[in-house]
Formats: sequence, C-alpha cells, structure tokens
Amino acid sequence: MILQKILAFIFLLFALCFVAIIIEESFLGGRRRRRLELQRRQKAEAEQK
Repeated sequence: MILQKILAFIFLLFALCFVAIIIEESFLGGRRRRRLELQRRQKAEAEQK
C-alpha cells in the first residue's frame, strides 16, 4: 500500500515535469529564447576580444 502511494507520487511528479517542459517549449518560446541567448553571449565574447 505504501509502495503504491510512493510510485503514484513519483509518477505524478514525472507527469508534472513533462507538462511543464511542454508548456515552456511551446508557449514560452524555449528553443528560440535559448538560441537568442547563445547568439547574445557569442556576440558579447567577440566584442571583448
């Protein structure tokens, strides 16, 4: 019984994390934002040299 509750809790956490990743990637522009941050970082490094 306790093991069943623990497994259910772990599965619930996994499902919540999965949903959070989907929302972040699709609605908050995750990939696009990371690419822009990378370009900004590279540009800043190039200006320092």
